[in-house]
Amino acid sequence: MFTLVLCLFLTSAVAVLFCISLNIISGFIVWRKIRAAQPEQGVILLEPNQFRFENEERHIQGEISKQSRLVGRSIWLYINGFSKHDWLIIAANSVDEQSYARLKRATLAAINANNS
Repeated sequence: MFTLVLCLFLTSAVAVLFCISLNIISGFIVWRKIRAAQPEQGVILLEPNQFRFENEERHIQGEISKQSRLVGRSIWLYINGFSKHDWLIIAANSVDEQSYARLKRATLAAINANNS
């Protein structure tokens, strides 16, 4: 965002092109991270104290952390894995109502259990 605002005040054409190309590169990186956090399809398995998500590109396994959030009609899961942490965003309209309710209950239980 800073480079975009800076681009408005530059007079050199080379500097403007540099700022625009930097914005395009950073936009692409952010787009890839968002696509990785919110996959289009996959399978979620909820087990006691364990969460698993699998699709063709990613395999995430671990515990739902207290840093997870319920935001509007989506669940932002922060998964503590064995060697790394992952964010996963599940929208309410991407799963059926019963699965969304179960995931929401599991997330709330994890948040409340870790706060106690």
